[in-house]
Amino acid sequence: MTLEHRLALIIETIRALQIGLPVSTGRMTLLLEPWPDLYRDSLARSGAGWINLLQAAAARVKRTMQ
Repeated sequence: MTLEHRLALIIETIRALQIGLPVSTGRMTLLLEPWPDLYRDSLARSGAGWINLLQAAAARVKRTMQ
């Protein structure tokens, strides 16, 4: 998965969570897999609790792309 594609999926998932759509655990683990610390935290959270983790992942992707 390219960085651009990963970032697009992360943004799409954040929007889905913000409006209350269900997001699968599998999608979260796929998106956060490159960052073990965020991945571990995602296992203990669900739903809206994932937004902060996704925002952190998006920031890391953007930093890498620069």
